[in-house]
Amino acid sequence: MSVQMNIKRQPAIQRGCLTIDPQRYTVVLAGEEIDLYPKEFDVLYLLVQYPGWVLSPEQIYETVWKESVAGCEYVVYNVICQLRRKLKNPDIIRTVVGRGYRFVE
Repeated sequence: MSVQMNIKRQPAIQRGCLTIDPQRYTVVLAGEEIDLYPKEFDVLYLLVQYPGWVLSPEQIYETVWKESVAGCEYVVYNVICQLRRKLKNPDIIRTVVGRGYRFVE
């Protein structure tokens, strides 16, 4: 019995010195590979796809976790904090007070 795989290629995204490859599940920043948990990767990949756009915590949560939950802001906030720490650049993801988060190239 053969198993047929339906694989859809998602392109790697490069923004400045940051490269995210969803096929290999890798994040490389200035030549250094960064280890991320799955949800951290998914949030970063989402933000990088829309540079400059402000995404609300609700939009991020509903897109990444694929569900709608009241009070999701704290979960998204924690993931954003972890990303800033791991990327060693707190300014790469900016907070827009009262609105959400924006990826800055």
